[in-house]
Amino acid sequence: MSDIIETIKGESTDLALHVELCEQRYIQLIHKFDTVDERLGRIDAMLLDIKQVISNEKSDTYKTYLGWAGFIIVALVGAITHLLTK
Repeated sequence: MSDIIETIKGESTDLALHVELCEQRYIQLIHKFDTVDERLGRIDAMLLDIKQVISNEKSDTYKTYLGWAGFIIVALVGAITHLLTK
């Protein structure tokens, strides 16, 4: 059903033929819309998965940076305390 139904000779003068061809064209159009809707649904799901992965990576990176910052602060405070008590 992927081929477009072309205008047929006599369609412009035969109402019944025109109505039948319009029905077939309408069915094809609905089928194409359904196909596009399914593809958009899959794309949407993939984008949500990608967004989740990026969000998780940002969170993991943030936690790593926070851990290193905490370690550096503790090391600096320890070094300053050691120098001041010497």
